[in-house]
Amino acid sequence: MVERDRVVSEMLRDELRRCREMAAELERVAAQLPRGSLGLRKKRQGAHEYTYHCLKYREGGKVVSRHVATDDVEALGKRLEERRRYEQEIRQLRKRISYLEKLLGVGGP
Repeated sequence: MVERDRVVSEMLRDELRRCREMAAELERVAAQLPRGSLGLRKKRQGAHEYTYHCLKYREGGKVVSRHVATDDVEALGKRLEERRRYEQEIRQLRKRISYLEKLLGVGGP
């Protein structure tokens, strides 16, 4: 019976190590992608009203808006969505890591 517990424990440790490695890699990749969200801004100048796309994100506690060229909107939107998917996977992995750590009775890395 002790042998069986050791095998299960080793499998759980391997899974914990794998999850930590995956989370670290996903965090590294996500950090290279743009963060924030796309929005539309309207600007009035005289009798004309202009609409343009902007990227909004937080930097140091402040909301920053950056103009996005019309040609870049679609590509930027895809990259933002990719970052959101990575962040969702990272959250799921963190929950799994927490659960495995509780099972094994170990702390952080």
